[in-house]
Amino acid sequence: MFQSIRLPVQFLCKQLRISAECVRNFGATSPLTAGHSKWQNIRHIKALNDGRKSVLFIKLARQIRLAIQAGGPNPALNSTLRATIDEALKKNMPNSTIQGILKKSAQNPTQLKRFTLEMKAFNQINIMCVLYTEKFTQTKMELASVLRRNLAMYDDVKHLFDEQGFVEAIAPSEASKEDLLSCCTEHAIEVGAEDVEVMSEESKLIRFICAPIDIEKVKTQLEKLSYTIEHSEHAYVPKSTIKLNPDATLAYENLKEKLRAIDGVEDIYDNVELVYSE
Repeated sequence: MFQSIRLPVQFLCKQLRISAECVRNFGATSPLTAGHSKWQNIRHIKALNDGRKSVLFIKLARQIRLAIQAGGPNPALNSTLRATIDEALKKNMPNSTIQGILKKSAQNPTQLKRFTLEMKAFNQINIMCVLYTEKFTQTKMELASVLRRNLAMYDDVKHLFDEQGFVEAIAPSEASKEDLLSCCTEHAIEVGAEDVEVMSEESKLIRFICAPIDIEKVKTQLEKLSYTIEHSEHAYVPKSTIKLNPDATLAYENLKEKLRAIDGVEDIYDNVELVYSE
C-alpha cells in the first residue's frame, strides 16, 4: 500500500512562511461549482491542453537551439538537429515554427547554459531540476516563487542521486535482430560505454549507458559506426525511492506542471517511485 506523507507543520510554516490552515488542507480538492455548463468544462479542459502544448513547444524549441549549439544549423550535417526536428514534427509543431527557430538562432547566437537546482518538496521528495537558459537569475527567482507556494524549497539533495549518461540510438542495418544485443555490446565496449540495453527489438533502439562526461564522445563514436542518434541525456538516478499516497501524488504532479511551465526548465528528476497500473 501507499506510504502516507507526514508534513511537520511547524517546520514548513517556518521555512515557507505558509499558514497552518494551508497545510491542514493539503491534498484537499473542491467539488465543481454547481451549475457549470458542459461548454465551460470543455473550455477549461481545452485551455489546459493548450497550455500543455505551449509548454511542449517551448521545450522542443529549446532542444532545437541546443542541437544547433552542439553541431551547427544545417540538419543535413547535424544528425542531432535532424532527429530533434523530426521529433518536433511528430509532436505537431508547425514547420513554419521550426523554420522560425532556425532563422532566429542564426541571427541571435546567444548560448544556452546548463544549470541544476536542488529542491525538496513536502519534506521528503528530493528533486533535481535541470535548466538550459541564458537568464539564470531570473529563472531561479521564478522557480523560488512557485516552490514557496507549493510546500517546497531549495535544499541540498544532489548527494542522494547518482549521475548517469544515456545515449539512445538506432542500430545500423547490418545489426540483425537475432544478434542485436551481442553486436551492440561489442560496439558499447568500442565506444567507451559502460553498459547497453535493448529498448526495442522491432525498431532496434538501443540505450548506451556511460559517464555523463563521456556522452558526446559516445555519440560521436556511435555515429561513426552508422548509428542514428535519437536522444542523449545527463540524468540523475535516485539512490532510494519513496511511494506517495494519492493526495500527495496529485499535489506533486501539480507542482511539476507549474515548474515545467517556466521557460528554461528542461528535466525534473526525483525519488518518487513510479507506479504502473495493470
